[in-house]
Amino acid sequence: MPASVAHCYRHALRFARGVVRTRSAQIAIAVVGGIVTIVTLAPAQVGTSMHRPVPVIAAVSATLASIPPVVSDVAVRARDVVDPIVTLMGALDECPNAPSPTLRARLARIIHAESATYGYDPLFITALMQVESGCSPTARGGEAIGLVQLLPSTAEWVARRVGVPWRGERTLIEPASNIAIGLRYLDELEDLLGDPYRAMAAYNMGPARVARMSSSRAKQTRYVRKVLSRYEALLEQAA
Repeated sequence: MPASVAHCYRHALRFARGVVRTRSAQIAIAVVGGIVTIVTLAPAQVGTSMHRPVPVIAAVSATLASIPPVVSDVAVRARDVVDPIVTLMGALDECPNAPSPTLRARLARIIHAESATYGYDPLFITALMQVESGCSPTARGGEAIGLVQLLPSTAEWVARRVGVPWRGERTLIEPASNIAIGLRYLDELEDLLGDPYRAMAAYNMGPARVARMSSSRAKQTRYVRKVLSRYEALLEQAA
């Protein structure tokens, strides 16, 4: 079944490079309380290893003309199609420091918005956040602070470029500011190093230590493997 209704984030194209299209994509539909969730399953290859089909949350067009009849019929009856927020809230429920329902909903909206800005899969960012802080806005690891664990010295100059007002360390305890700065920094690291795995390693180790590291070596670092393992678990859960 053609995945013409799928919206592929830049991260799905950049990070999970080399999408394998030897099989047609399939669409999975779930209806809960009159709300329809459409998930496109497409076999994807990350690097040189095959992973199970990767779900891409579908963003359905305003018109239902391009949606297969079986999908459009259900969508019309339900009168609504969910965005990825529900999926993200489910993923956030798996955090070691599980947020309250109110905070979980807020974090899901922030992650969704910022991921769209920088083209990352929201579930990948959720996995990163789970590994970094366990989803605690006030987490501290050494000098690093917040959901995606940023050093104030690094975050301050990134904040200027992203347009986030800098109010010292308290800026990094605010979820929206922390995530916005963190994603901008990760995006800049990928532009600098030219590779998503090296960018991930540099996010944890610093760009100087990764400058001469190959992509394959970066992919095998403990931190990168941990984030990817968590990401794959969230993808499987979403499917």
